[in-house]
Amino acid sequence: MASGKLSPRQKMINMMYLVLIALLALNISNEILKAFHLMEVSFVKANDALTQKNKSMMDAFQAAADDPAKKARAAKWAEKAKQVQKISADFVAAIETHKKAMETAAGGRKDLEEGQAKGTLTEMSKGDDMEGHKHYLGTDDAGKRGKGEDIRDLIETTREKMLDVLKGIKDESTFIPTLRKTTAFKVEKDLKDENGAKITWERDVLGHAPIAGVMAMMTKVQNDCKSLETDILTKLAENIDATTAKFDKTAALIIAESTNVMSGSQFKANIALMAYNSTAATEIMVNGQILPASSIDNGIGIFTQTASGVGSHKLEAKIKTIDPATGELAWVAAKPVEWTSFQPSATIAADAMNVLYVGLENPMSISVPGVTPGNTVVNASGITLKKVKDGQYMATVTAGAKTGSISVSAKMPDGSTKKMGEQTFRIKLVPKPVAQLGSLQSGTYNKGEIAAQSILYAYLDGFVFDGVKFTITKYQVIYMPKKGYMEEASVTGNSAAAIRNFANKAKTGDMIVITSIRATGPGGEKPLNPITYTFK
Repeated sequence: MASGKLSPRQKMINMMYLVLIALLALNISNEILKAFHLMEVSFVKANDALTQKNKSMMDAFQAAADDPAKKARAAKWAEKAKQVQKISADFVAAIETHKKAMETAAGGRKDLEEGQAKGTLTEMSKGDDMEGHKHYLGTDDAGKRGKGEDIRDLIETTREKMLDVLKGIKDESTFIPTLRKTTAFKVEKDLKDENGAKITWERDVLGHAPIAGVMAMMTKVQNDCKSLETDILTKLAENIDATTAKFDKTAALIIAESTNVMSGSQFKANIALMAYNSTAATEIMVNGQILPASSIDNGIGIFTQTASGVGSHKLEAKIKTIDPATGELAWVAAKPVEWTSFQPSATIAADAMNVLYVGLENPMSISVPGVTPGNTVVNASGITLKKVKDGQYMATVTAGAKTGSISVSAKMPDGSTKKMGEQTFRIKLVPKPVAQLGSLQSGTYNKGEIAAQSILYAYLDGFVFDGVKFTITKYQVIYMPKKGYMEEASVTGNSAAAIRNFANKAKTGDMIVITSIRATGPGGEKPLNPITYTFK
């Protein structure tokens, strides 16, 4: 610009030149606006994936709450799951309202082009607009509260409401602060300009971006909320094992080899905690007396008593263990068992708690005390028996029937045949396994940890049969970066190479969702629940 005294005409020309420079500086390329729109579309798809995952988890909560065997334990956590889902849904709806208002203020979206499907999210008609949403947000209105501050407060208060739902979990003192620190669902700290003046998050992130970028950011905020919802639902589920196929009841169980004992023989029973582990049973009490340590083997108490005469006997037992819901020591009582010492009769016992599983060879012990194997006649209904050796059988069953039965008869010395007993067995499918990437369960990990895994596994946790295996046959992996486009890969087999490729280029906050998982094993092919990994 020339110095000195200027004519009004020259001053006007100079002013127009400054305005032109400003307009050029504000001009945003179509490529950038297109990138913002693609980011928004990617976040919308990610939101849909998280919505489906969270719905699956809620279905699992409901199933646990409806199961009479789990209802007592599941009710509290299922109710908390409903609370956090409602908080999340209310937040997403509120943000959607703000988005619609800003869309209108900025001129709306483009019409569908020929060939585009109904419901397709189109670009903003004026994607580079910097004014419409700014007036709505009020980020430049000094001293006046605007919608931008409302959005900021909504994010902060919603996050804390969701975290409050976790109060009461076993490790809340460490888990809640950690989740508060690691979640992406938060507002970044305010900045300061070169003059020391505060630059708020809503002004810097929303007010100084074109409307196309603001739409992508607002959709990401919804995504972050749903991700936190997923983390909280996962943690709540751990308290009732609602997303796994574990045997997880805290009830003492007496497993008697026989409740009828011939006079002169011994009555023998195993006393254990259902779904127990080797450290579950710390003390076992039988008929008011503590079992000695020598009678406890790997968490199972062995009780023996010599039968005498003919009559009825009662066995009461309870186990001191850790309550999985509270973490405190508690006595868990078993339902009393009555056993009878008697003259010879049939004994039929399944080696797996009177349950036969479809697709497996179920070991059976069948005998009649005092009767030789050659004089024992075994008949089955709804069950196929294959004799392994005297007194030992393998039972197989097919899907469809709920029960089957086995009856035993004995050939008497006079040549007649006398029925000695009959037992009914429940027929069940092998539980659905859980997918896991190598040694890592769903959660948040360093990219190196995820990239180091080589195989996607399917496993059964706590299943009564050892050695039952499932193999992953195919799956789909979805890579959802915080910045960039979502990518997908379909995999046949259980190799984690595709996952590793995404992990190698992942950055903090990026997410991998593994879905459409199929696994083969006993009973055929099964679909598995999706699993999610977030990069630190």
